[in-house]
Amino acid sequence: MSASVSAEIVTVYQALDGGIHHARCGQRVALHGQRAEELDFYCLTCAESVTLPVCVLSRIPVAGEPTECAA
Repeated sequence: MSASVSAEIVTVYQALDGGIHHARCGQRVALHGQRAEELDFYCLTCAESVTLPVCVLSRIPVAGEPTECAA
């Protein structure tokens, strides 16, 4: 296994308006805070926390764009 392999982000997606939305319910998540190199978001609809490393922000999938499938 290569060290450069990156996991697909499936908990959130970026809507066409630029907001980050929870993949489970489709609602926008609110930024709750930051710890070191992680951002804590909260979904008011699901009452669920979502933590994302800062380094993955540029890889969040955009709604309506096709995703790459692993072979």
